[in-house]
Amino acid sequence: MPKSEAEKIYEAIFGTKVPQSIQRHFDTLSRRINSLFSKEEIEKYNECILKIHDLEALELAARYFKKLPLLTVKFKIILYLAETIPENYTKYINEKDNFFMGSLLLVFSLVRTSYKFVKGLYLLAINRL
Repeated sequence: MPKSEAEKIYEAIFGTKVPQSIQRHFDTLSRRINSLFSKEEIEKYNECILKIHDLEALELAARYFKKLPLLTVKFKIILYLAETIPENYTKYINEKDNFFMGSLLLVFSLVRTSYKFVKGLYLLAINRL
């Protein structure tokens, strides 16, 4: 069975299966959001969801260049919904008070984001988005 858009986006961000509560809320919101976009935008979004494996990289570059607004909105929806469940607390809040580890995490995040941005640029270019 193919993955739903919520499953693909949630997995791209968190690397785990989407909780059922988020799936239900996302589906409801997704239908409402789709009504605000043109048929062409929805088709382009659906093509990306089906074809591109690193949606996180694509969304990062698309957000920067103001392309694929539907993908960006749906990423935001998943992030807002994910913030509401206790299992994701540690993904949003860092309670470590070790300066060295905090600095190391910051450098790692910078390198990872830079890599994802470059990969997203590549995905935008080869897919002519």
